[in-house]
Amino acid sequence: MSDSKAGRLADNVHRTGTAAFRKRQPIVTSMNIGRTEKESAEYDVLIVGYGPTGASIANLLGKRGYRVAVFDQAGEIYDKPRAITADQEVMRVFQECGLADEIAAATTPHPGTDFLGIDGQVIKRFYPAPPPHPLSWEPTWMFVQPELEATLRRGVARYPQVREFLRHECLDFTQSGETVSARLRRLDDGAEITMRGRYLIGCDGGRSVVRRALGARIEDLAFDEWWIVVDAWIRGPVELPPRCAQFCRPWRPGTYMVGPGNLRRWEIKMLPGEKPEDFESRDAVLKVLGSFVDTTHLELCRTAIYRFHALVVEQWRSGRVFLAGDAAHQTPPFLGQGLSAGIRDAINLVWKLDGVERLGYADSLLDTYGEERKPHVRTIVAHAKAFGLIIGELDMQAAQRRDRELSEQLASGKAETVRQKFIPGLDSGLIGRDRDGHRHRGAGELFVQPWVHRGDEPRRFDDLFEPGFLFVAGSKTALGWFDADMMQAWQRLHGQLVLIEPAGFAPAAGAELFVSLQERDGLFRDWLAATGAQAVIVRPDRYVYGAVADAQELRGLLAQLSQAVWPAPG
Repeated sequence: MSDSKAGRLADNVHRTGTAAFRKRQPIVTSMNIGRTEKESAEYDVLIVGYGPTGASIANLLGKRGYRVAVFDQAGEIYDKPRAITADQEVMRVFQECGLADEIAAATTPHPGTDFLGIDGQVIKRFYPAPPPHPLSWEPTWMFVQPELEATLRRGVARYPQVREFLRHECLDFTQSGETVSARLRRLDDGAEITMRGRYLIGCDGGRSVVRRALGARIEDLAFDEWWIVVDAWIRGPVELPPRCAQFCRPWRPGTYMVGPGNLRRWEIKMLPGEKPEDFESRDAVLKVLGSFVDTTHLELCRTAIYRFHALVVEQWRSGRVFLAGDAAHQTPPFLGQGLSAGIRDAINLVWKLDGVERLGYADSLLDTYGEERKPHVRTIVAHAKAFGLIIGELDMQAAQRRDRELSEQLASGKAETVRQKFIPGLDSGLIGRDRDGHRHRGAGELFVQPWVHRGDEPRRFDDLFEPGFLFVAGSKTALGWFDADMMQAWQRLHGQLVLIEPAGFAPAAGAELFVSLQERDGLFRDWLAATGAQAVIVRPDRYVYGAVADAQELRGLLAQLSQAVWPAPG
């Protein structure tokens, strides 16, 4: 980098560092939060529903300083397991919340899944990606939902400006100008109260009041089956498969899941002619469960009848109201992505709300929430549906053909066996495009998270930065591509400059202008090489906006990004 460029760089980036970021507060500063329901109760964001999605949104907003009210009809966390599987991207979001280490300590890595055919033979394998782990977390992991939710709520308690209203039912809401007013019923005494916020987010599950009030249309992806779900604790010697299993047998399809500790789950398909009420008794459940496992040393924890649906809402935003989690989508469990999809909703929406409210990004950025999340979820639901059809085939001849075809694909190496390959990147919304409108190199991928050194101890990359746009370069040369105009655009985005060099390199000179890091394992170096780039623009949610090989590409992407964030009038 020339001295003149270094001088311009110093001129333009001295206000974009992490310390400056931490001093910023939400734009909404005039609200006076009431300490009782009788006082003025004004918030930046109202959250309806306090499951994992709602609690994650509350944590992410609380960390950014927003005034939040979160409501739920229940008085406490449901004490039985429900969701049981999540992936590396979710743990990365929990890392941003400052809760990942605590959550990870109570989880266990997913052991992989074998699909077993009619004769018990393996016809398909579905395993987590092997190391090195690109996000530095286990690719897929198992958890106990009540424990996870308790940790998320303890996280929320760190923020005095985030308030919980348990045993409060949302009756309806109205929008007017720059506010949303929610009418609530306090279930303990029946009193009705009204609270106002700048935004409302419905995270209130598959029977969402918020979704119904919006009249949002739902796309039915044509999967509708009844399954029995049984959670049990192992209390003695039990012969079980070495990993998770899908029993693809026409006479009674089923799933076996390995949870943390001694928690195990079975999901069992109901057959034609059977009704949910047929399995209301413990004896009926044990009888059907006995066709999969010796139940002698099982202690039943929870039995539930679920209607496995494949649904995606069409309208994710209406003015200042948004849908997230199960209120926006429902997926069969065969890919283990229900909770993960909700947490992806949370991080996608929160950084955009923050950009609009705190940094002055255009309101139209909020439209990209649904533009990005709907097709992403739709693809995942389609994959889950396809796996469900493989597992749940009831016709014997069709099942025999399936076994032959899948066995041949597995033996030939044509079958995809890595779970993460079925999780798409972004293909729409706020990502860089080339001149033909195609995704720019790297655009829409999750950015890797290398272990890096900034001092003696290695740390995960994300832990060194507050949420915001990053320009991450593999050489100091790429930092020199910025001219005054490009730096002005980058400064307006409140972006930060980062240099990652191989282990053993001394910190780069001029590090007061950018963050200089050394990576431990070459993960970022290898990613750049595979992408054919020298540097990358990373979004606040750690998706790649676009990777660049030269100054011309950088100039073009910065112009696109600026136009997307601040569209020209007219």
